[in-house]
Amino acid sequence: MIRIIYAVPENHETVHRIVQTKANKDVIFDLVEKVDIQGLLGSDFENNIIIARGISYTTLSKKLKYARAIELAMTGYDIMRGIEECKEKYKAKKIAVMLSESIVVEKEFIEKTMDVKLEVVGVKDHAHVAEVINIAKRMEVDAILGGLTVFRQSNQEGINCVKITVGYESHKIAIFEAFSVANAIIEERKKGELFKIILENTNDGILAVDSIGVITAYNQAVFKILNVPPKTILIGNNLFSVFPELNEVHLLSSEDKEVNLLKNINNKMMVINTKPIKVNNKILGTVLLIQNVDRLQKNEIEIRQKLSKKGLLAKYDFEDIIGNSDQIKKTIVIAQKYASANANVLIIGETGTGKELFAQSIHKKSRRQNQPFVAINCAALPEQLLESELFGYVEGAFTGATKGGKVGLFEMAHRGTLFLDEIAELPLGLQAKLLRVLQEQEIRKLGDDKIIPVDVRIIAASNVDLQQKVEDNKFRQDLLYRLDILRLHIPPLRYRKNDIKEITKFFLSEFEDKDHIHIDMTDEAIIELIKHDWPGNIRELRNICERLIVLSMDGQITGQEVKEIFQILPPNQKKLSGNIYEDEKNIKKMTQKEKAEMLGVSRTTLWRKSKQK
Repeated sequence: MIRIIYAVPENHETVHRIVQTKANKDVIFDLVEKVDIQGLLGSDFENNIIIARGISYTTLSKKLKYARAIELAMTGYDIMRGIEECKEKYKAKKIAVMLSESIVVEKEFIEKTMDVKLEVVGVKDHAHVAEVINIAKRMEVDAILGGLTVFRQSNQEGINCVKITVGYESHKIAIFEAFSVANAIIEERKKGELFKIILENTNDGILAVDSIGVITAYNQAVFKILNVPPKTILIGNNLFSVFPELNEVHLLSSEDKEVNLLKNINNKMMVINTKPIKVNNKILGTVLLIQNVDRLQKNEIEIRQKLSKKGLLAKYDFEDIIGNSDQIKKTIVIAQKYASANANVLIIGETGTGKELFAQSIHKKSRRQNQPFVAINCAALPEQLLESELFGYVEGAFTGATKGGKVGLFEMAHRGTLFLDEIAELPLGLQAKLLRVLQEQEIRKLGDDKIIPVDVRIIAASNVDLQQKVEDNKFRQDLLYRLDILRLHIPPLRYRKNDIKEITKFFLSEFEDKDHIHIDMTDEAIIELIKHDWPGNIRELRNICERLIVLSMDGQITGQEVKEIFQILPPNQKKLSGNIYEDEKNIKKMTQKEKAEMLGVSRTTLWRKSKQK
C-alpha cells in the first residue's frame, strides 16, 4: 500500500475533488491539517510520497531519506494574484516577495506590468523566516507576500502580509504526478515480487555475480543442483572460492560473451549458460543459468509426449480479422476460397500485418480444421536444430540426443497444417530436404533408415520478395514453385487506413478489460494515427495503443498526445518501408538529389563515393 501525504494545510476541498478522479485501492491519500516538518523528517516513509509547497518542499526534498517529495509549484499567475491582493488590501506600492529560493520571480516583468516595486527575498528554510522578515522591515515595504510560514509569522508581528494561494491546475498537476509515482512504485513492487516468484519457481540454478566475481544473487535451486549444503553463505563470497569449477565460465563471460558450456560438476553433467549484465555498454556482472542435463532430457521427453497427445489447434478465425476496407475484405474473400482447397499457400506480407492470423483462419475453415495446426519460425533456430525440429530424430542419432528420440513437427502436423513462418530464412540445405518432403509426402527422421508417410498442408509466410531471393541464389526456384501455388498478399496498414479507427477501438477495449479502465480517443487523435505510415503495421498500432493508455492522464487520448508519442523521422526516411528488398527498389527509383538528401550529404560527395566503389 502506498501513502500520499498532502502536507499543505489549505485548499482541501479542491484537493478532495481532484483525488476522487484518481481513486486507487492500492493508494491511501492523507490530507494533513497541521504540517509538522520535523515529525515528517523523523518518520519512516519508505516508498511513500509527500506533496509540499515552498519552504516545506525545499526542506523535505533535501532531508528525506526514503520518501519522495513532490512540489506543489507556484506559477507566475499565483504570484501576480497575490500582488494584486496586496495592492487592493493595503494599497501597497512596494512589496516584499518572500518565497523559497527555488522559486523564480520575474521581477522586472511584474513591476512593469503591475506598476509596483518588488523586493524579492529568498527563504532557505523555516529557521530563516524570522531573519528575512527583519530584512523586509528594514526595506520599509508596504506589505509582504509569502507562503504560509511567512504569513503566520508576519501576522504575529503585525506586519501587512498576504498569503500566496496556488491555483487549481497546480494542485491537479502535483496530485496527478503523485499518483503516477505511486502507480510506478506499485508496478515496481509487483515486478519485484514476480521476479522473486520466477527466481524461486524454477528447477534451474541461477547465480548472479558482479564484475569481479562476487556473488550478488541466487535462488534456492542452486543448493540442490550443485549439491551444496543449504546453510552455505553465498552472498558476498567469491564465485571461485565456492564453485571453483565455474572459474572458466565467469572468465569467458567477463569478455562480453554469452557462454554455453557443458561442465562436469560433482559428477553431474551441467549445461551452463551466461548472460552479461550491461548498463550503458559497461559490463557490471554476469548471470549464470545452471541446468542438469539429465533433467533437461527428461523434461523434453515429457513435453514432446504431452504435445503429441494433446495436439495443437489454431486459435483464430476469419471473424477475428478486424477491418472493413476494400483491401482487407478482398484479401479475406481470397483467403476463404483458399481455405476450401488443399493446395499449399504462400502468404506475403510485411512484418506485423497478421500473416499467422490468416494462416490460422485458413486452417480453421479448411477440411483439416479438426486436425493439428503446427507453427514454426524458420529464422528462430540454427540449421541443425531446425532440421531435428521439423523431421525429428531417433535415439542415438547424435551426441546429446534425447533417449527415445523425438517426434518432428511434420509428424505432429500429420493430416493437419504446418505453418512455416519466415520461410525465406530457411537454410539452403534444408530447402532441398523440404522440397523432397513436398514432392514425396514422406519424411525420414535423423539417424533413421525408415520412411514415414505424412499428409500435411503447408502454409508458408514471408515478409521479403522470394523471387529476389531466388535471383540472389538464396532460395531454390523449384521450392518456390511448390510453395507458391496459392498466393495471398496481406495489405500493409498504410494501404488500409480506413481500418485504423476500428482496429484502434478494438485494442483500446481489449486493454480496458484487462486494466479495468475506460479510455476515450478524440477525433483529432484518430486523424493523427491515420497520418502515420505504420512501418510496423498492426503490431506497431497495438504497441502504440497500449503506450497511449499508460500515458493517458485523464481517461482521454488527444491528438497532441498521439503526436508526441511518434518519433519524428526525416521526410526521405519515411520513404523506406523496413523491407530490405522493397527499400532497395525504392532507392533505385530515387533521383541523385533525393539519395543525397536521405544520406545527408551533397550530390558531389555522393557521386565521388559511388565512383570509389
